[in-house]
Amino acid sequence: MRIEMLRSTIVDLNQVNKGDFVETSESTARLLIGMNKAKEAPLLQNVVITSEPDVEKTSVKKKTTPKRKPKANGNSQPGV
Repeated sequence: MRIEMLRSTIVDLNQVNKGDFVETSESTARLLIGMNKAKEAPLLQNVVITSEPDVEKTSVKKKTTPKRKPKANGNSQPGV
């Protein structure tokens, strides 16, 4: 189903902007229309295709948090 985006959002794992025309599944289109993020589009517009199988996906690597080193103050009581 073809829809016109009323807000910038993510459709089928792709970023789309306000004013874009998107071709997507009927259920996704109805969901976005129900959330007021899209409306049904006229048929003669440029389309952003969101469900192409050969689109390369980039992996995002999560930064690791360095572990704390224990304090070596030599005292058995904290803060002394």
